[in-house]
Amino acid sequence: MHKVDWLIIGLFFAALAGIAAITNRKTKSVAGFLSSERLAGRYLLTIAGSMAFCSAIGNVGDFEIYYRNGLAGYWWNMIRVPFATLIALTGWVIYRYRQTRSLTMAQFLEARYSRGLRTLAGFAAFVAGLLNCAVFPMVTANFIIYFLGLPLHFNLLGIICSTYHVTMFIMVSAAVLLAVAGGQITIMVTDFLQGVVSNIALIGCMAFIIFYFGWDTIMDTFAGAETLNQPEMVSRLARQDGVSMIHPFKIGGLKDFGLPYFAMSFFMQFVLTGVWQGNAGYVTAAKTPHEGRMGMILGGWRQMFIWLGNVVMIMGIFTLVKNPEFLAQQEAIRGVVSGVESEFLQSQVFASIALSKLLPAGLLGFFAIYMIGASLSTDDSYYHAWGSIFLQDIVMPFRKKPFTPKEHMKYLRISIVGMGAFAFLFSCIWELKDFIQMWFQVTAAIYVGGASCAIIGGLYWKRGTTAGAWAGMVSGIVLSLGGIAFNQLCPDATLFGFEIDGLKVAVFATLVSYAIYVSVSLATCKEPFNLDRLLHRGKYAVKSDVVENTRIKSRLARALAVTDEFSLTDKIIYFGAYGWIAVWALIFIGGTVWNLTHEVPTSAWVKWWGIHLGIEIIFGSLVMVWYSIGGTRDVARLFKGLAEVKINTFDDGRVSGDHQLADDAETDA
Repeated sequence: MHKVDWLIIGLFFAALAGIAAITNRKTKSVAGFLSSERLAGRYLLTIAGSMAFCSAIGNVGDFEIYYRNGLAGYWWNMIRVPFATLIALTGWVIYRYRQTRSLTMAQFLEARYSRGLRTLAGFAAFVAGLLNCAVFPMVTANFIIYFLGLPLHFNLLGIICSTYHVTMFIMVSAAVLLAVAGGQITIMVTDFLQGVVSNIALIGCMAFIIFYFGWDTIMDTFAGAETLNQPEMVSRLARQDGVSMIHPFKIGGLKDFGLPYFAMSFFMQFVLTGVWQGNAGYVTAAKTPHEGRMGMILGGWRQMFIWLGNVVMIMGIFTLVKNPEFLAQQEAIRGVVSGVESEFLQSQVFASIALSKLLPAGLLGFFAIYMIGASLSTDDSYYHAWGSIFLQDIVMPFRKKPFTPKEHMKYLRISIVGMGAFAFLFSCIWELKDFIQMWFQVTAAIYVGGASCAIIGGLYWKRGTTAGAWAGMVSGIVLSLGGIAFNQLCPDATLFGFEIDGLKVAVFATLVSYAIYVSVSLATCKEPFNLDRLLHRGKYAVKSDVVENTRIKSRLARALAVTDEFSLTDKIIYFGAYGWIAVWALIFIGGTVWNLTHEVPTSAWVKWWGIHLGIEIIFGSLVMVWYSIGGTRDVARLFKGLAEVKINTFDDGRVSGDHQLADDAETDA
């Protein structure tokens, strides 16, 4: 690390501290702490909200995937962006959930089903989130140590200290401080800064890798990987002969991240949308349901850019460690990797070690704050979300006397601190015995496997019952917890010839819970539920949530779910997104059919990737500039709105019967 890299890191932390101090003074209510008074615009939601999932551990997990399947896997993953955008265009889950005006998902479940189910859902979400994010500190700390080249131990006043534990403590403490400073307001503004920094880092790193190696060198190295007999530095990343890094139809030999992985991932992405609560503060922070929907639509292009950046990083890493022109760097990387005893840890830190030997001064600093920022932005969002869920959905339903606003925010902060403390202690004693993405899937399924049927059914199906929700949720929780225990005890076990990993457990638990929810609901439904009141539609509408606009007459517009809320700019963005997904979907379908019916050489795929990645890099870079400008405007509007907002002290998550208590205050006003 050069002095300029340390200067970049220092300035970054100073900026975060300054924002935290300013936003702390802007937080004046429970709704502000939990949902930023519902004042967030679409670009702020897009840039900042994406950082809630762009974690250091998530990026490391992507590095593991793309090192195994390369551009060949990226072909199958490229359909995920159109798939996610198509979901967003419909406003799936997000729009209706925002219509409920709930502060947490479990609060909605109480209004839709019962208080008991709220408690169960809150507990399941809390446990799932707790386990899911409790491994974040260990992976982040290891990345920082091996990327920055820090010693494993250091002497402090005669005491030998573990760099691993000290680094974890610093990172967890920083995330907790951001979360408790001003709640969602602080999180959103600091995450926006980190999102803008990530744009700069990704654009810079992609440009450097392509120009440093040259496109031909990268493609020649990837093409030679099919028959390259060079042994892997990390045993868990070893690949079978004949598995291509370029040709998508030559990755059948991959047992972990081949075609079944992508098929199951798409299914889980569908049921996770709007259901997983790691970004709970963002889901409820939109100014209107329509603004939240537009944020989702824009988010598809943002996620594409992050995936694109990660795959280009792997292109550089793979070329560096496989091409014989870089023997000196390879020996340096091999020397560091061989000193890592655990094969699981080797898999996690391999990319960070290689990047530390690849990136030049300046870019090293920007990539470091990209990863550190990704860690902080996800950690503070998760600690805030799960700490809030613990208080709102596990503690509050059992209290007879409500908190005062001051007490409420105090205990929210205490819950967040508790989340950080657990994550630190868990990472001190736990060893991750699976690929990172597999751990994400199975821990998420503890909640999503059971709750998604109750949430989606509750929002879209008026005949879903409390009994069905209980049955579906309990079955999903039990199956997912059993899968975690089995995986930890028998990490390499197989069943009927299939390796049992976290993703397969998640899919199985989810399918079973849906079947049980539908069956029990059909057997117990006596009277349809009043969805209009729950969703504040018709005579129950809240004026501030309604966007006035000229009524649209076109049948095509109505068929494509374009409502009266769309302005001309919204329609351009909306139909532009439709056009984008239509073009890539047609290319994907056509390319898949052609490859299944014809013998396509690897050389043809080399040409294709040059065109495809070139388009994505140029388009993605322009879009990120657009989003950054729009997000800066939204931050200014957020501060202006916070200065003018009227505080509703009843808007704290309490439910009265089948509606929010805050609705009564709105009606009185």
